[in-house]
Amino acid sequence: MKIHNLVQGSPEWLAYRTQHFNASDAPAMMGCSPYKTRAQLLRELHTGVAGDVDIATQKRFDNGHRVEALARPLAEEFIGAELYPVTGSLGKLSASFDGLTMDETDGFEHKALNDALRAAFDAAWASRAEDPEAGRMLPIYHRVQMEQQLHVSGADRILFMASAWDAEGGLIEERHCWYYPDEELRADILRGWVQFEADLKAYV
Repeated sequence: MKIHNLVQGSPEWLAYRTQHFNASDAPAMMGCSPYKTRAQLLRELHTGVAGDVDIATQKRFDNGHRVEALARPLAEEFIGAELYPVTGSLGKLSASFDGLTMDETDGFEHKALNDALRAAFDAAWASRAEDPEAGRMLPIYHRVQMEQQLHVSGADRILFMASAWDAEGGLIEERHCWYYPDEELRADILRGWVQFEADLKAYV
């Protein structure tokens, strides 16, 4: 993996993203994102113009960044090592990590806890967070993003965490599990990007 010295959210980071196929866009490319269609992603990458971010979406982004920062020390306790936000690439594929250990063996992906994630955790593995299969039960769009992160980084696993915090930064609720490589899903993602690149070149 090639490391890029970029601050997530900066103009330089945004420019970098336009030249790569990013893990956060992989769910849209695969047609499984609840936030963006494949057609929207094609149009954005063809024109270089992203869709407008409405107030509700911006609030979701801002809250996501806030709770991610609050949750990182918890993740470091679970992993037993410090985590560093990293942007890396492997060829045209890219991934921005909420955290990666210095030896690049463990990653960290955080989401704001919502009803869908809470239900997934409660239904599947509330008492077995260490089960290697637990991560396979996460929503597909989260798994696709993390699978590309694993491919780009070569990491062994990713700690997936979802948490909720109050306005003063107090922890309300937290759930987590490990996500391990899924070779079949990875192959689908890699084939998907090959087709997407061909469609992008032919896009009118």
